[in-house]
Amino acid sequence: MKKKEFSKKGFVLPEVILAAAIAGFTICGLLLMYIAGTDLIRTSRNASIATAAAQGLMEEIRNTPFPQIPDDYNLLNFLVNNIPSSVGVVYVDDSNPEFLLVTISICWRQGNRVIGEDANLNGVLDSGEDANGNGIIDSTVELVTQVANR
Repeated sequence: MKKKEFSKKGFVLPEVILAAAIAGFTICGLLLMYIAGTDLIRTSRNASIATAAAQGLMEEIRNTPFPQIPDDYNLLNFLVNNIPSSVGVVYVDDSNPEFLLVTISICWRQGNRVIGEDANLNGVLDSGEDANGNGIIDSTVELVTQVANR
C-alpha cells in the first residue's frame, strides 16, 4: 500500500486568515469612502440649493427701491424650502448713505452637524456662535454685495 502524499500547492490556515483580514480592511475602507462620498454629495446639493435661494433673494433686494431696503430686509429670517432644518439671515449695513452692504447667510442641519455658525438655527446670533467675532452669522453659503443709491 502506497502512503498518501500531501500536495504543497494549497493554503495553510494563517495565510487564509491573513487574506481574509486584508480583504476585510479593504472592504471597510471602500465602505467608508462610499459613506463619505454620499455625505459630500448631500452637502454639495444643499449648498447649491442654498446658493440659488440666496441669489434669488439678492435679486429681489436689488430690485427694491434703495430707501426701502434697510427697513424691508435688515435682519430678515427666511427658510429654504428644499432644505429641511435651514434658516437664512439678511444683514443690511447702512452706515454709508450711498452704498448698502447686503449680506445673506444660510445655515442648515445636515446629519448631526450644522453647516454655518447658527448652531440652533433660530436666525439670531446667540452667545458662543460668532466664531470670528464679526457680529453676523457666517456660513459656507454667504453672498455679499453692495447696492448703490441710483
